[in-house]
Amino acid sequence: MTRILVASFVLVLAASGCGAARYQLTPEEYGRMARGKGAMPIVKIDPAQPGGPGPLRLRAAPVTPDDVDLTMLLDRMRATLEQTGGVGLAAPQIGIPRRVVLVLHGTRPAGKRHVEAYLNPRLDWASPEIEDDYEGCLSVDAGFGLVPRPRSVKVSFDPLGGGARQVVELTGWDARIMQHELDHLDGVLFIDKMKGGLLTADEARKRRDELHRQRGWLPPLPAAASQSQPGPKP
Repeated sequence: MTRILVASFVLVLAASGCGAARYQLTPEEYGRMARGKGAMPIVKIDPAQPGGPGPLRLRAAPVTPDDVDLTMLLDRMRATLEQTGGVGLAAPQIGIPRRVVLVLHGTRPAGKRHVEAYLNPRLDWASPEIEDDYEGCLSVDAGFGLVPRPRSVKVSFDPLGGGARQVVELTGWDARIMQHELDHLDGVLFIDKMKGGLLTADEARKRRDELHRQRGWLPPLPAAASQSQPGPKP
């Protein structure tokens, strides 16, 4: 009977908050973040060798929302996103295989730009309407591709510091950025989903800008339009 009681007590402890310690950032992850300040190097992948490198092809681990080290992770991610000029970033892209993403909202159509952090995000719903659009990636320098994705999504996530999970509903370009970053958390890249082959950045951006004008996300070109300006990478 004593053995049974002890075993039951251990199970109760494991099912309680004590089991959350395994989601704390590891000393190795902390050490990677603590080396220097500001932006971190982006992990790159060659489409000709789609099986590597490791961090981009692993399923990322959850985080504990009240882990004090998350502040450092988010600071390094924000600095990296700002330096690269991207519109989204996942922790695996800086070599930290954790379920954390940043999304820069308000880029298309133009609005109030703001970066939001999402901890342990989960896709809870996706619309049946599918849209094609051109995507690039900070981790893929080889080019851009045409990728089909649901037009709208609902995503639940943990707020920094803990508390009840929250839900955000996104549509259009913001929804695409979110889905692109969620894929990173499961070791999936846009090159795994794109239609056809890779395009050069200039060609893809030209086609994307034209598509976004048709959707009303960009103003129409003047009569004597010059070459379109580069667009952001999701």
